Amino acid sequence: MRLLRHVHAHKRLLKKTTMATLAPTAPTANGGAFLRPDATKQAELRKKADEKLRAKKAKDKVDAAERKRKREKDKERIAAIEEEIVANKAKREASATTPSESPFKAAVVAARQSPEDAERDERCNAYLDEREMLGHSSFDAKDLIKDLCGDGTRVFNMQRKLWGTTSHERLEALIRTCLWQPFAMEPEWNERLIELAKQRTEALHRKTEATLMVKREDSMAVSPEETKRIADERERGKRAALMREWYTPPTEQDQARVKALGLDDSKFLDKTQGLIELGPIVGLSAEARVMRWVDFQVGDARFVYERDPRYWDDEFMSTVEENGRTGAVANLKKMVGALAAV
Repeated sequence: MRLLRHVHAHKRLLKKTTMATLAPTAPTANGGAFLRPDATKQAELRKKADEKLRAKKAKDKVDAAERKRKREKDKERIAAIEEEIVANKAKREASATTPSESPFKAAVVAARQSPEDAERDERCNAYLDEREMLGHSSFDAKDLIKDLCGDGTRVFNMQRKLWGTTSHERLEALIRTCLWQPFAMEPEWNERLIELAKQRTEALHRKTEATLMVKREDSMAVSPEETKRIADERERGKRAALMREWYTPPTEQDQARVKALGLDDSKFLDKTQGLIELGPIVGLSAEARVMRWVDFQVGDARFVYERDPRYWDDEFMSTVEENGRTGAVANLKKMVGALAAV
């Protein structure tokens, strides 16, 4: 009996101890307060969250505007490079045996097109605008047509049971086989279709080339000073190319006259090419251009005495011409010096 009471007493003590251990602890003055913020604290937290959100939206807006500005700038650069590529190609074609048709002439020809030709071009362009350019072919030529459609550009229209391509570059090879005929197109339009497809391919190549050039330039992190230097070098290169194109060798007479005036220094003559006061450059050597301007100055000096009786005095007018020539040489050296200083 005594042992049984002792066991019961031990169980009651153990139960009390367990309940005391599992009972929730009363919060202290600061403990857990951050988990139960009051209304003021909640308002502060909401305010901070709103400020962060507004700041993020403002930053996103600025970043988006900057990206848009950069895209527009890249588009302008790409367009400028495309124009330069077209101009260079036109120049190369113009220097070939059979010069290419000018844009003005092409526009005139287009304006004079017959209604049939206008309809043909409209249909051809509509065909080229399609994402899938389909065509009829025989089952026996299936393997050849599939190869010519190109990997990655080959398509098969399940509804029409036709093979086709998404690349304008592939059209000519397909049509030239005479085993594939563009869908809903007249066979006599094939040559014109090939011509228009080539124009689109060339335009795509120009745009791709211009885009790659812009990306290459963007990948080169250069300072504004370096950018200016590169632009100046390009400008000098363009001018040098023009000078080479316009270059006319001097005659022995021009060389002798320039040497007599002490203006035969090659560097000095090169600098005179930058003086617009000396008049047009094309068709003249640097020596001839300088002497033309000097002769004009001498003529102006003679004109002063045109109504003077001494105008008919050869000795007097010879002195006037010599003084005019000397003054012209002095003024030319001043202009070249001022040009070098700039």
